[in-house]
Amino acid sequence: MTHLHLLFLALPACGLAVPLGDHPLDDQLVSESALLVHLADALPDAAGVTAGDLVDDKRLEFDQAPDPSALFVAQAAENAALPDLVGDTLELRVLTYNVGLLDRTYFAGGRVAVPHVAERAQVLPERVITDDWDILLLQEIWEWEHVLLFAQAAEQNGYLWYAGTEKAHVEHGLMILVKESLVGGEELQVEVQFDDQRSIEHRPGPNIRRGYLEWGFTLEPTGEPIRLLNTHPQAFVDYWEVRNLQLRQVGLAASEAPADTLVLLGGDLNAGPYYPQDTFGQIDGDPVTGWWRNATAWPLLQHYGGLRDLPGAFSEAQDVVAMDAVPAWSEAYFETPLAGACDEIPENVFSAIDCNGLYFENYAGQEYPARLDFLMWRDGAAQLRVLESQQEYMTPEAVDGAGTVELSDHYGVSARVQIGVGG
Repeated sequence: MTHLHLLFLALPACGLAVPLGDHPLDDQLVSESALLVHLADALPDAAGVTAGDLVDDKRLEFDQAPDPSALFVAQAAENAALPDLVGDTLELRVLTYNVGLLDRTYFAGGRVAVPHVAERAQVLPERVITDDWDILLLQEIWEWEHVLLFAQAAEQNGYLWYAGTEKAHVEHGLMILVKESLVGGEELQVEVQFDDQRSIEHRPGPNIRRGYLEWGFTLEPTGEPIRLLNTHPQAFVDYWEVRNLQLRQVGLAASEAPADTLVLLGGDLNAGPYYPQDTFGQIDGDPVTGWWRNATAWPLLQHYGGLRDLPGAFSEAQDVVAMDAVPAWSEAYFETPLAGACDEIPENVFSAIDCNGLYFENYAGQEYPARLDFLMWRDGAAQLRVLESQQEYMTPEAVDGAGTVELSDHYGVSARVQIGVGG
């Protein structure tokens, strides 16, 4: 069972976000922000454009791909320049993973499903939890019956868990698990459903209302406060505005943690940092456009949350190199994963890609491959060092009743971090 010693437990909330335009971070000029300047460079006229404008102003149109290469270099260099920690340290292994347990029908007919949900649900909890992660931030555990499978495996292996309230959980599908030995002090557990939603996802859609979970506690071995956030904002390229508003809301929540609190945020952001072409893919014969606006999500979340990209701190992010290696879209994408170019793409970059068999079954030829799954952090005390980051669960495995398949249609993203004890 989850800890019951709680400082505060918030039920599903709405109306909590600061209205767009009412927060000082909305007024940041894009051209003067290290996180956002590459977006300014891709606008034909960035004079006076603010972060708030990037969130939802449909009048802004990029005339070239926003290229975050310089930011990738700077973030990796910033981490490399940090001095070694002195004294005792604690290492933590953290995983964010969209486990793809989605099989829902629409109110008015139709179905949305990741293949082999029933079979994978019997394997995933034990498989993932026994890999000895310290912190797991999981998405797309939509059904409460699947929450209970993870909960059983968690309790048998020394973990505490938080999935929110049953009623709201089946709408957001999020779950956090932490080794019990790490959790001390008074706990804060918060469940929020975003103010801004694509309402059709709830009705007549498959009963989805997106949001985030937040869990704060004292990190028992260090005595320092930590705050975990897990989120899964709006999907699909056309809905960048809703996604940006949602990420602004969870970003501001992360920024409100006390300055001395370590913040770790994970999730499937449904948007990557870079897309070379604004048009890529095809759905029902129509080209898919608008990818450049999706590239605003990753830096905006960092801007509003005071966060940094954790894998990109370990090693300079390779999204631009990998994306530029993706073949031009053609109808061959419908027949062969990545039009036959899977072996030509740099590994350990894209967490969502047609080279994953489950992803190919769902999205073949419709979407850009991308790094959609992220870990980010904020460390006001400068006591965290990134030791390693990589993708996980990339190799198909034997699953009874499903054959040899990937565990999910996404790959997991992990990090090994070092935290100083006693500041």
